[in-house]
Amino acid sequence: MSKKAQTEAGKEYKKKIQREMANRIKERRKSLKYTQEQFAEIIDITTSSYRRIENAFQRPSLDTLIKIAQNLKISLDYIVLGKNENFADSPTVAEMLTALLDFSDPDKVKHAAEILIKLTKIKEEQ
Repeated sequence: MSKKAQTEAGKEYKKKIQREMANRIKERRKSLKYTQEQFAEIIDITTSSYRRIENAFQRPSLDTLIKIAQNLKISLDYIVLGKNENFADSPTVAEMLTALLDFSDPDKVKHAAEILIKLTKIKEEQ
């Protein structure tokens, strides 16, 4: 497979994952009887931004994804990976981190990595 074909396959895979995430969010919101407008207000984003997330046109930031999970009372691994809370189906830490990083703002990921490095150094000094 050529490099270009691999890149296209990767893009299609990410779009598929994003659509699946959006569907899980939408289904849960509807089951809780929230309108898009109500839920956008609850998680403190604009209605248009929320609609773009739910229609898979926009990837939510990690902060927004956490707010969505908390307010829909579902786990991040369910939103991102579609796995239920059953321990046997639980994703590995690496799977969760990889999936979350795919949908995170690169600057925020870099900042989080810097914080983790500093925390690791502090822990080593103790």
